[in-house]
Amino acid sequence: MDADREIVFLDSSVLISCGRRESGRFQALAREAKQRDVVFRISPQVYAEVSGETAIDGYESSNLAVDEALREGWLKVTESPSYSISDVSKIMDQSRRFIATASDRPEDIVEKADTEIIGLSLQMLIDGTADQVTIVTNDIPLGEATEALIPKYGFAADQVTWLTGGDFTPELGEDFVPEFE
Repeated sequence: MDADREIVFLDSSVLISCGRRESGRFQALAREAKQRDVVFRISPQVYAEVSGETAIDGYESSNLAVDEALREGWLKVTESPSYSISDVSKIMDQSRRFIATASDRPEDIVEKADTEIIGLSLQMLIDGTADQVTIVTNDIPLGEATEALIPKYGFAADQVTWLTGGDFTPELGEDFVPEFE
């Protein structure tokens, strides 16, 4: 992907709200990928959350909606973040604390997928994979952490965008109840 392109990460909250492959919400997500001419990304932890699998190697045999999207090519599972990049490790720790405080939960139960998405977003900005990162999540503390923390690493606030599913595409906002509101 060219560095001037946008990377769009989907959180499990959005994928779970879409339901089955045949649902209008899931079709809207696929349509949005085509209209934006972008391959949406999910982290390995998000894949594990929505599929129940801990490895991505065997996805071809599944009938899960996320695996259909992977086969269709509009969704991709990224590599795990590079913990050797000190800023990536640092932001993941900071995001765990931020999300725990914002959601009034202990740090040890903050989902690894949430911190992984923020870490991967920063990593892709650092390594030049992207100039713009969009996080699509219905998890308000995750969205707020993304927008608050990444700019502290030298990136402009407009390089990082958080959208709820309904903000991303209206069909995903129908009958939606946000997490931790």
